[in-house]
Amino acid sequence: MPGPALRIVQIVESLEVGGLERMALHLAAAHRGAGHLSSIYTVFEPGSLAAEARAAGVPVVSFYKENGFSPEAIFRIARRLREDRAEVVQTHNSAIHHYGAVAGTLAGAIVVNTRHGMALPSSPRQEVYFKAVAPLTHAVVFVAEYLQRYFTGRGIAPQSKSAVISNGIPVERFQAFRARPGSMTPPGSMTPKVRFGTMGRLVTAKAHGDLLEAFAIVTRQLPAAELSIWGFGALQQELESRIMALGLSHHVRYRGPAARPAEVFQELDVFVLSSISEGMPLVILEAMAAGLPIVSTRVGGVPE
Repeated sequence: MPGPALRIVQIVESLEVGGLERMALHLAAAHRGAGHLSSIYTVFEPGSLAAEARAAGVPVVSFYKENGFSPEAIFRIARRLREDRAEVVQTHNSAIHHYGAVAGTLAGAIVVNTRHGMALPSSPRQEVYFKAVAPLTHAVVFVAEYLQRYFTGRGIAPQSKSAVISNGIPVERFQAFRARPGSMTPPGSMTPKVRFGTMGRLVTAKAHGDLLEAFAIVTRQLPAAELSIWGFGALQQELESRIMALGLSHHVRYRGPAARPAEVFQELDVFVLSSISEGMPLVILEAMAAGLPIVSTRVGGVPE
């Protein structure tokens, strides 16, 4: 017999497109599918995934906090948690954990934090806040063993309250697309034209510059090779300038945000991840589910 339904609230910065945000959305949908009452609070703006969450039946509540520490935001979140009769509050990463931990405690809820990665670039002040609210935190869940070793080894998270639950994805959408007749050219079948690709936010941690330099070497041995880059972020202009500077404009295409990731993988022979900081990247799991070989840096939970 299933247990009683729980009232679960996940708290994130926003629901902009990213692995953490998609994981929060997947979890909320899975909770509701299991009979629980699950919703998502965003401390800042709703973000572009908010519409997808609502379409999946997951309520999204946004608090539009401005930059800087805001005790008033904590009380507003706590008041809404009490109105929603939240029993479990799950925060994600360190940036807003202190808001969720204090508000959740004021509302009488159990507080759980999930650490998805190293959160680079990160403010040391965030980790000071994180340690300060450790007594209010019932558990810290890491998505990879590497992260647990890193954060407990530095005394940021208490070992006694930590656990590892590896990331997962709904694999069906990637495998079902792959199974459709004529939907996928088998990887490598177009050699010497080899289609490499990557997908992720255009931020420092993803190290797209390193990827372009490596691909410049590849093109000298495989002149027909192609590289497609999907994503968006603050470094888009820098990325496009680097493509030109390396003379790769005939080999590399910047494709913008990926609206339908399952279809993106069908265009590739090899998926590439060049990150210098990760937890357990969902995009690696998705590429695996789509049946692609993967080349990756040895980072975070990828070796696991």
